[in-house]
Parts: sequence; structure tokens; C-alpha cells
Amino acid sequence: MSSSKEPKKVLIVGAGPTGLTSALELARRGIVPKLIDAKECIAPTSRATGLSVKSLELLEASGVTPRLVATGIKVNNAKIMQEKGKGITLDFNELAHKYNFLLCLPQNHTEIIMQKRFEELGGNVAYDTRLVSLTQKKDGTVEAVMEKNGKRLTETFNAVIGADGVNSTVRDRMGIKFKEKIYPGKWSAAEFDSKDWPHKQDEIQYFIGKDGNFAVVMPLGGNRYRAVANTDDAMSCIFGKHNIDKLHFNAAFDVSVRHVKTYRKGNIFLAGDAAHTYAPAGVQGGMNLGIRDACSLARRIAEDDTKTYTRERKADGAATIRDSNLAVRVAGYSNVFMKAARNMTVGTAMRIKTLRQKVIKKSLGAR
Repeated sequence: MSSSKEPKKVLIVGAGPTGLTSALELARRGIVPKLIDAKECIAPTSRATGLSVKSLELLEASGVTPRLVATGIKVNNAKIMQEKGKGITLDFNELAHKYNFLLCLPQNHTEIIMQKRFEELGGNVAYDTRLVSLTQKKDGTVEAVMEKNGKRLTETFNAVIGADGVNSTVRDRMGIKFKEKIYPGKWSAAEFDSKDWPHKQDEIQYFIGKDGNFAVVMPLGGNRYRAVANTDDAMSCIFGKHNIDKLHFNAAFDVSVRHVKTYRKGNIFLAGDAAHTYAPAGVQGGMNLGIRDACSLARRIAEDDTKTYTRERKADGAATIRDSNLAVRVAGYSNVFMKAARNMTVGTAMRIKTLRQKVIKKSLGAR
């Protein structure tokens, strides 16, 4: 990195939550980065929806958290249901924390709030701008070639952050490969409207079905809900009496577990989905891990302390992936004996306060 007396120039590629968090964290420290994104504007789809307790804590310093909380839905309960048997309810208010809830907010709304704050701090997002190449120079700087409207621009930076998602151009230019494991079968996500949804508006539901199928449903505001399931048809996993007034989409997708060996080469860094992807299991989802990556990296760049970035973030990423894999495996038990053991264990944990509070803490992503 450059001397602390020299003004740092930082390029961030990708203006999703990870890239915007990196931009906010640098800007509030006096380093306003160049933030580019190949898409034309913020995508209108909701994608990730849940912000963890830790994310809300980390985003406080930039002034974003109060705006997110004011806009999103505070989910105070989680209900775990089986097709046969009584449901189990978790009361998040038992957590002794000011953010004793899961914040549900469509990702595009999160990005709008973050981008507005970044602009207030003197930055802007250069949309419709793609990265062409990166070259590490002998003095530690990085030469980046970018393209907008057919015109190319070459600029030199002290650091480059690749927050450009699973198909990261930055990662490709670094020559870093994913170690990949693909889950068998398809997963799916759906969004739907239901005026007579039989559950509380401040509640997330876990539907544990037969043969190892499960779905998670989160409120998006009004009569709209988002479902994610470990089958190719999310709607088929949701049981109980209700009517679907409008199905916005119900799409299948592959789920891969991928994690890079290193998050850094010289002064080029990876964060968020560019470095890791895995099954979307609650607040262990990639957006929250990406926010943690971004906050750590921005601080380290500002303080010239990037040497141990890979070690720290790879450890957190590996632990989060393990938690996600375990949650998926346990929820998807199809063997009758394994299901009985799971149900007995969960039932016991819910009756013991210390165990219940540990489950709540894990469910909210509190650390």
C-alpha cells in the first residue's frame, strides 16, 4: 500500500451491497473511491432480503442503519412448522440487544439507501461502466482499464476491490479459481402476493415438509412474500390454508458452495460473492457475509493493514459456509429416525432458556 501521507485512490468494481458498503466505509474515512458497475442502474428485483444484527451494527458508523430500520420490516418471530405437528415459535425479543429482530428489506431498497448516503459523502456510482483489465505495477499500484459507451479509460489506483459477484471479472483477471461443490438437485425462489396469508406480518416461517423438502418465507411488506426452497418449486413446499393472489415469479436455480483460496493478490482484493457462495440459509446469506468482508477491508485499506485480510475473512467465510451446510442438512432430513431426532432436539432446545437464546442469537446473526 502507499504511504499514509499520500491520498489513496481506490477502485471498487460492483455496486451491490458489498461494493456500496466498501464505498461508504472508505468515504466516511475520507477516501472517496471510484465505484463502477456494468449494469445500467440498480436492479429492480429484491434478491437478498434479510439484514442480520451484525450487519446493522457494522453499518451504524456510516449513518445507514437508522434509514434501513425505518424502511424495512422488523421480524420479531420465527415459526418452524411441519405438515403434521404443532409449530414452534422463536421470540426474537428475548435477545438482549437493541436490534432484537431480523430486518427484512428487499436488496434493491437496501442499495438505494446506501447509494444515497454514498452520494452525501461525496461519491457516485458510475453505472454502465465495465472493467476490462487490471495490471499490477512494480510500485504496488494497479492500472485499471475501464470502458463506458465504447470509450476506454485507463487509471491507476492504490487498491482495487472486486465486489462484482459470482461471475467476478476482478477474480478472473486475478487468475483466482473457485473451489466448487454443487448441491444435488435444484433450489428455487418465488415471490407472491397473498391477502389472506395466515401468519403474522412480523414473522418468518420455516416449512419443513416430507421427503426432506423445506421452504423459508419472509415478509416483504404489504401482502408480498419471498420464499426460498430446496426444491425446484418453492410454492409446492408451502402448506396450510391460503390463497395466492399473484405469483410474481417462481424460478429454479443451482446452488454451489464456492470459496476462493485467497482474497488478495498484491493490492487487488475480493469481497462478497466474488469470494464465496453457498446455500441461502437464513441470515447466513451472502449479503451479510459480504458486508462483513467490506467493513474489514475498507478499514484495512485506510489503515494500511491488509496483510492479514485473507486469513481473517477466509476463516469467517469457512465458518459461515459450515453453518449454512449444517442448517441445510438438518432441515432436509428425510430419514424417519433422523427427522425424529431433529424434532426432539429442537423441541428440547426451545424449552431450555440458555439453548433457546443461543438459537435466537444464531438465527439473527448476532455475534
